[in-house]
Amino acid sequence: MIEILLKEWIEQIKYYIHLIADYSIKESQVGAVLDDVLNLSGKMFRSKLLLLCAFLGSNWKNNKEKICKLSAMVELTHLASLIHDDIVDDSPYRRGKVSIQGKYGKDAAVFAGDFLMARIFYYGAVENLNEAVSILSKTVEYMCIGEIEQDLCRYQEDISEKKYFENIERKTAVLFQAASYIGAKESGCSERIIQKLELFVKNLGLMFQLKDDILDFTSNSKELGKKTHKDFQNGIYTFPVIMALKNPKAKEVLLPIMRKNKEEKLSLTEILQLQNYIIQFGGIEASYEKIKYLSTINRQLIKELGQNSEITVYLEKMLNDLEVEK
Repeated sequence: MIEILLKEWIEQIKYYIHLIADYSIKESQVGAVLDDVLNLSGKMFRSKLLLLCAFLGSNWKNNKEKICKLSAMVELTHLASLIHDDIVDDSPYRRGKVSIQGKYGKDAAVFAGDFLMARIFYYGAVENLNEAVSILSKTVEYMCIGEIEQDLCRYQEDISEKKYFENIERKTAVLFQAASYIGAKESGCSERIIQKLELFVKNLGLMFQLKDDILDFTSNSKELGKKTHKDFQNGIYTFPVIMALKNPKAKEVLLPIMRKNKEEKLSLTEILQLQNYIIQFGGIEASYEKIKYLSTINRQLIKELGQNSEITVYLEKMLNDLEVEK
């Protein structure tokens, strides 16, 4: 039932995504760029989160149109952030497809991301969705702070766990929280439920980023849909690296690679050697342990929601999927 309901509502959200991103120059080259932007939309995870949180309220059936509009605004915010991420990371691919900056260049990609943000806020203003505009504006502010802070930490050999989690909470988890709040609020959830959902999705966002950081070392580019080891090569040392470095023996072999990485591009042999060291010295194992720790907290939060429904079962499934070791 919940799968069917999500599928039905997602189709409506896709309609609003195209409506919000509508433009008067469809037949031009600019139109082609923006069509490619919308084709990058993936599993719509954040939209599903917003809907699941909304379904826990009492007023979602009577508020379908507005909730779908808000979900589309959240999804487009995420899409705009991905375009900018690919520019910063100099990534030629996104989700197995050529990225916008890979196909059209960085300048066009910057403006495409900016265009989407402008359309989101314009649409929100025209539709009188002022609270959502305010929330998403603040969310984008935090996302930018997270990205700036992360950039300022590049090549730091002693970056702490605390700083790592501060950065990923701002650049990743905060949009999860915005989605949950908007969905739960619009469907009439109580403040108690909203607060528990915000904590749940914050942890889910952290788990999501941790899993992405793990896969950067354990998957190949084809499986991941983007280049692997890119964060490390850009001097962004993620949780698996931080945890591996806690082993004194790991420091002896990892620090020389990290220092060389700052000065010149690593060879494929060195990258594979790095990957083996991260696994050998427990970086991946520790990252999965952190995911399981956050998952345990979230399972308790699900119980505290006081509901036994298809929705809570679906939320449990999300946790299970993130816990699976690959």
